[in-house]
Amino acid sequence: MAFDPLTPLEIHTTAGYDRLIAYYEGAGLDFAHWSPGFNMHFGFYRRGISPFRREPMLNEMNRQVLQRLGLPQDHRDLILDLGCGVGATARYAARQFANARVLGLTVVPWQVQYGTELNRRAGLDDRATLMLADYTDSGLPTASAAGAYAIESSCHAMGPDKAAFVREAARLLRPGARLVVADGFIINPDVPLSRLFSRLHDDICRSFVLPEMGRIDAFVAALRTHGFTDIGTEDISWRVAPSALHAPLAVLWFRAQKFLRHQRLSEASTNNLRGSLLTAVLGANRRKFAYYLISATRR
Repeated sequence: MAFDPLTPLEIHTTAGYDRLIAYYEGAGLDFAHWSPGFNMHFGFYRRGISPFRREPMLNEMNRQVLQRLGLPQDHRDLILDLGCGVGATARYAARQFANARVLGLTVVPWQVQYGTELNRRAGLDDRATLMLADYTDSGLPTASAAGAYAIESSCHAMGPDKAAFVREAARLLRPGARLVVADGFIINPDVPLSRLFSRLHDDICRSFVLPEMGRIDAFVAALRTHGFTDIGTEDISWRVAPSALHAPLAVLWFRAQKFLRHQRLSEASTNNLRGSLLTAVLGANRRKFAYYLISATRR
């Protein structure tokens, strides 16, 4: 099936969700070629990690995000993964916080099924759980979580401010709990988008089934509106760049393997590969796009 850009209201329709689910179910196993641990995001480079080794950088992103939750190692309460994929970060969190419960939310049934099996194989299914739920309307109890994070998943929420995502995160977190988001955002809203950048944005949204990319100023404003304080925005674009540079080679290697095995690429796989390449191109436009680590405390 074709994946067209979503209009502002489509993501909340059955058809909108069906397209999102079909994309992740169609391209889900492809992510093993990017990360054996199924980390469905870019990495974080720091001194001491080889920029030529992708998986350590991907896990370092997990570590950096969890570190900003500000929770002690012996933490025992609930941590939420908002848009968990097949649970790679949830499993990492369960290992980091050996006494905590980690609950991942996703709207993709296949991710719940496959991620639950991966949790079982890792011996973490008693503390890392995946749940079929919308992170903008989860149905979970109010103020039930001591921390929440979203790695490259808030982009699937509606609008440049991702307000529905922020509002539900605020409802779920206890006072004093922290939300941490790692994602790419459009910057410099006062500078009009060029025709080339607009087309690149639309192509990426089409590839990844996004309604639109977030805008950093609007996202921070939404955090304030919904009761978050102590908001920190770290531009980590240069930390992410070494892992992003792996994308072209990873795409070429994946396509070569498919060719040698005489396997055709599905529509979802083709879109995923195209989006991965275009994202690396987009990241080079430092005047209009940046990758952020955002942390905020629920008032």
